[in-house]
Amino acid sequence: MNVLPVLFGALAERFGLGEHQLGNLAMAMNLGFGAFGLASLLWIHRLSWRLISALSSAVVVGAVLTVMRDPSYEMLLLIMALAGAGTGALYALAMTIFGDSSQPERAFGFKLGIETVPGALLLIVLPVAVAPVWGFEGMLITIALAMVAMGILPLPWVPRRSERQLDASEAAVRIASTESRAIVWLSLLASLVFLTGIMSVWAFLELMGKKTGLTSDTIGLVLALGFLINAGGGFIASAIGLKMGRFLPVAAVILAELLGLVALAQFSSLTSYVTGVICFLFSISFVLAYTFGVMAEFDLSGKLVALGALCLSLGAAFGPAAGGFLIEAFGYWAVLVFSGACSVAVLVIYGVAVLRARLAFNRVQVSCAAVMPGV
Repeated sequence: MNVLPVLFGALAERFGLGEHQLGNLAMAMNLGFGAFGLASLLWIHRLSWRLISALSSAVVVGAVLTVMRDPSYEMLLLIMALAGAGTGALYALAMTIFGDSSQPERAFGFKLGIETVPGALLLIVLPVAVAPVWGFEGMLITIALAMVAMGILPLPWVPRRSERQLDASEAAVRIASTESRAIVWLSLLASLVFLTGIMSVWAFLELMGKKTGLTSDTIGLVLALGFLINAGGGFIASAIGLKMGRFLPVAAVILAELLGLVALAQFSSLTSYVTGVICFLFSISFVLAYTFGVMAEFDLSGKLVALGALCLSLGAAFGPAAGGFLIEAFGYWAVLVFSGACSVAVLVIYGVAVLRARLAFNRVQVSCAAVMPGV
């Protein structure tokens, strides 16, 4: 999905599509992504994970290559929905696999960081090295090959099924019977609100750069750097893990993000724009590593963690819609305030989830201590 800006630009040129038609294609892909992210709950623990990965990757590759046959606009809508469905199923599977880790914050930090790298590389390679030489078809083949490399070649290292339930301790089961579902849903809500706020600004970062007076080349370079900064946020979250607890790292990074939004609101110089973009984009993978992490730790069934894909889909749908409305009605300052308010709300919701998690662990420890003397 990270290559959509380049892909949609190529689609617009090849098929003569306007902004409204491109928006419909994005919506079709997003609907497919969210629908299959949600539907994954039905098969994520029933089918082999290797089979799910192979089939989902094949669907995406097939959809991408079908575009080479110059389909009609209506068929393009279906193709994008299928590509979104395969991508959504893969994302839900990745959420479940990394959620099985004994250190989910570190696992999700690594996941969110590493998954950004191929997209960033393709954003550079496709328009600079592939399109000028091999054209539109070359871009599609490159995307398909990248999909094979990421979804099919690693299959020997993909677990067949989850071992989460086999590793669940009696204490963890006690937590699951009392607090875990509330903690999981709070974490999911925090992730959804955060993604909505982020996407409300993300969709208009290029326009904000132009309002600042920057050229398209400069903005593209800054945003490409932003992708790498986003990946760095995930890797740093992976390195920190729980060494500083769950709440303090998230609070510090959200504060930095708020400062980034203030810098973006200046619309005064390249320095303020770069500072704002870096602080803003760094927070994405970092914060999600922690919200997804606490969700995975308390989702002992291993099913609800797959809903992270649905959060991504809904955030990508609601965020830009809210951002566009606010910009048209009140100006750019309104969407920046909205995004900041979402981040503050996330800190509150996530803080409640962390507090409930801590209280749940304390109750289990007291319960175990009370049982031990009678053994």
